[in-house]
Formats: sequence, C-alpha cells, structure tokens
Amino acid sequence: MRSIDFYRHLEKSSVAPVYLFKGDADLLMEEAWNKLLEKVIPAKARRFNGEKLQAKECSAADVVTRLRSIPMFGTKRLLMVQGAEAWPKDQQKEVFSYIAEPYPTACLVLTVFGKKGLEKLEAAVSSVGVVVDLAGPTEWNAPRWLQDRALSQNKKLSPKAASFLLDQTGLDLYLLEKELEKLVSYVGDRKTIELEDVQDVVSSQRGFTIFELLRLISRRESSQALRALARLIRAGEPPLAILALMARQVRILWQSKDAVNRGVSLAELGRHLRLPQSVVKNYVKESSFFSERELYHLHKAIRAVDVGLKGTGTKPEWLMEDLVLKFAGK
Repeated sequence: MRSIDFYRHLEKSSVAPVYLFKGDADLLMEEAWNKLLEKVIPAKARRFNGEKLQAKECSAADVVTRLRSIPMFGTKRLLMVQGAEAWPKDQQKEVFSYIAEPYPTACLVLTVFGKKGLEKLEAAVSSVGVVVDLAGPTEWNAPRWLQDRALSQNKKLSPKAASFLLDQTGLDLYLLEKELEKLVSYVGDRKTIELEDVQDVVSSQRGFTIFELLRLISRRESSQALRALARLIRAGEPPLAILALMARQVRILWQSKDAVNRGVSLAELGRHLRLPQSVVKNYVKESSFFSERELYHLHKAIRAVDVGLKGTGTKPEWLMEDLVLKFAGK
C-alpha cells in the first residue's frame, strides 16, 4: 500500500490493530504517523497518547506491556516503535506473538528501514493489519513526486520547474517540501508554478556551492576546494547530503561529456536530463575540465566514501577532506 492508499484507508476504514511503515523517507513516515494520530487520538489528548519509542532503546516485552495498558484518553492506545529491525530474534518472536493476537484497545505501528529480510514481518502484519510502503522518490521520479505534492496544494508545477527545483536543492524531501511551500505562497492565486518562479524564489546556494566545489576540484585548486567544503559543513549540511549531491553532479557532468562526444545537441541533452538549456550549458562547459576516466574514478571514490560514512568511526569531515584532496591535489 502506498501513502495515498493509506490515507484513503484511514478515511474509509476502521483503524487496524497493527501497521508496518517500511521505507527510507522520514518525511513520509512522519506524515503517515500524524495522519494516524489525528484519526485515533482526540486533539486534546495527544499529549498523553501517541507514544514513540526506538527499538534499540526498549525491549519487545516493554512494548507489549505498554500496549496492554488501558488507554488514558481515546478508545485506543497508539504506539510507534521505530527501527523494529534492530530487535534480536528472541525479541522478534515476542513481537510476532503479539501481532498474532493484538490487544483490541491498542494500535501498534512498526517502522523498518530497507526491504531485505523483512518478509516474515510483512506477512505477519498483513494477516491482521496494513503494510505501507513509504520509500522516498528516486532522482528519476522525484520531479513527478514534486508535481504530485504541488497538486495536493491545488497548484500545478510545470515539468521544467520541478526539474530545476530538484537540481537546486537535491533529493532532501524536507528541503524540497519547504521550498515548495515558499513557491505556493509566492504565486498566490495563480494555479501554475513555472520555471521562472523557481528561479526567482528558490535559493540555489546549496547547489551552487556543490557545483563550485567540483569546479575547484577540476581546476586542482585544493585549498579553495577545502574552503568550499568547510562552508557547506559550517552551514549545517550533513556530509551524506553533500556526498549525495556531489554524486548527482558528477553523473550529470559524465552524461554531458558523453553527449558532447556523441554530438548530441544542447536541446536534446536538456530534454534527457530534464533541465533548462541554460543549466545544461554550464554542465557541458564544466565537463570539459574532466576526462571520462577522472569522472569514473571520482564517482567510484564517492561511493567508497559513502560506505565509509555509514560504516566506520572515522570523522565524516576527515573522509570528505580526503576525497577532495585526492582529486583536487593531483
């Protein structure tokens, strides 16, 4: 079940005893939880009901005990356990036992990140409740996702505007939502948000700084590249977010270089990348400062740093600085 189907379910059906929210999109998880909260708990009682717990910080037995306590307000006790995949097997058995016979005055929400190894849990929840897929959009379908979000606010977001907005902000759903809210306010009664509106309203500092960072790397200006990286980190950008946008920029540069080598026109490349020609022209210009071999190795190094950021105790700043120096210092 997708999020839109979940919202319809809440409108037309009674609340299920168990829900499984699976995916990697925190924004979508939070929105789904708030919708469920509105459905189950009266507004004045939400301070006393609607509890959130982390699986790594509490046992399954504790969760079951809480679910079986009498709800203080409302007809059901609502409880969310985040990161349920963190429970070891013995605790998972206890959860499976509860799911098989859920308490009638409780509603349990389990959230899990990823899809592998969750087949038994999905099957167990499906037998008594609802499984909701809350994976975030990919770069390929993010423009369509943005257009759907705009429609939910009675606005039409043009394809060029959606692509440009994504290019400026990256695949950060909270940031995309914030910028979309600004655009809705900016156009007022106008029904369509055009490319020119995004260019006027949306801050391009983040995208520009990443682009600037790659430009400095391509020119082997290591000191200035390190300063550009430091500005991003000081501005509060998470290293993983910086890395993700770097990877995206490198892929676009690579595609641009390949298109030039094959004699593809700017107009055709713009349609393929879903970007305005003015933006594509800059990518084509910058791609000339990299060889295809360099772009390949840079992309490969970015992937290696991504693994390092997620799986080692090394300071993220050190890994990012090492990446910059590796290529800007040549």
